Order: sequence, then C-alpha cells, then structure tokens
Amino acid sequence: MFYAIHESPFKFLTRGASLKCSFVVFVFVLFSLPILSQAPPSRAEIVWRNCHAPELTDGPEVDRIKSIEDRLGPIVGRAQGPSIYVAVVDSDVINSWTVNLNPRESLICIPVAMIRFIGESEGEMAFIFAHETGHALDSTCKSSEGRAEIAPPTLSGALSKLLGGSGRNPLAEQKTCEARADTIGFVIFTAAGYNPYDAAGAFGRLEMYLGDTSTGVLARLVALGNSHPMTPDRMAHMRVLLNQNMRR
Repeated sequence: MFYAIHESPFKFLTRGASLKCSFVVFVFVLFSLPILSQAPPSRAEIVWRNCHAPELTDGPEVDRIKSIEDRLGPIVGRAQGPSIYVAVVDSDVINSWTVNLNPRESLICIPVAMIRFIGESEGEMAFIFAHETGHALDSTCKSSEGRAEIAPPTLSGALSKLLGGSGRNPLAEQKTCEARADTIGFVIFTAAGYNPYDAAGAFGRLEMYLGDTSTGVLARLVALGNSHPMTPDRMAHMRVLLNQNMRR
C-alpha cells in the first residue's frame, strides 16, 4: 500500500535550535509508485531494500493505516513538494522510519509489529505516522548544510573543530531533526482533529517498552550516544507543544 503526500508550499522556519511551523497542508493519494530511474526496480524491490521486509496490501493493520489516511483527508490541499510513500510491511520490528529515496521522494516504512504494538489506539498510531511525515517534509534536515545549520553547539563538536575536524556532531544533528519531526508531526496531527494527548500516549507506551524512563546523570551520559532525544525529554517537548495548542 502506498500513499503519496505532497509538501505544502509553506516553509518550516528555524532560528537557532527552535522551530516555527506554518500550518501544514498535504495530500494523500492511493496509487502505484512512479518511475524513479531509467531502469527502475519494482515496487516490491524498493520496499524490501528500504523497509527490509515485504509489503502488505491487505489485512486489519493495513486498514488501520488507511483509516488514518482517511482522517487526514479533510486537511488535504493542493501543494508542491516531495512525494511521500507509505508502506506497511511484514516485519516484527517495533519501530517506524523514513527513507529519502531522492530529494523529491521519501518512503515511510511501518512494520506490522508496530501497528499491533500500538493496538486499537488510532490517535497514538496517527502521531507516529505524522512524526514520520514530519521527517519527510523537513527539507532542512534532508541536506548536510541544513543539518549543520540547525544543530546546537556541542563539546565534542568544539573539540573536533579545535583538532582540525569538521566541528560537527552527527548525533546532535539527528536529535535536532527528531525534535523537529515531533513538532511538524504534532501540527499535522492536531490539524487533523486528533486528541493532542494521544501524542503523549504514544511516547508513554514507547517509554514503558524501551525502559527509557530515567533522567539522571548516568541516563543522560548514556543518551549522548543515541540518535534520538531521551523519551522523557521528548515528552517534555510535547507538553510545551500541547500548551501552545491549548492557547490557540
């Protein structure tokens, strides 16, 4: 199953490490994957190569993702930008991820195990879906220059620069991009009429599963080697977004 999403002409603006999001408008259309190169691989090959599992085309899990697509439909509008494809795959991995196929096309992989893990909570699954959409829509994080511009300064980056290196910290850059995807996803998610508390519910479920609950010094030292922010920090960020949403 594939859906295409086209990016809104509105841009996501950044200043330092903060993110300001305009209202997101995007469109889902069910259709076959278009030609990506002169001698393109099949759709199944593209999904297998990037999602590491075969695509599912029917079943209750596929229907749940389609239901989310239907819920997002009312906020669809004409837009120009990259196409985003979504594949539900037969994988036991409890995760989801976005792959940039090229500058104009991205693929969101959603393992069936992730859908089953979330269960009947459409709102929680919708936020995860929206978060991955946020990655695909964030053109800044798709380029090396953009990632370098938005990443906060780090001690390791300063030491690297002092020793003649690039001065960049890829993990810090990725964490910033994850936070941006949370913000963009939250805008999409709430614009579709979902309960904003379901976003926190999704994080809470993952926090219990991963055991990522500590915020002490040791936990933060360990988190320095991770590509994602600590789950408690992401929940705190979500609370800020929730308060902003309630004031509108």
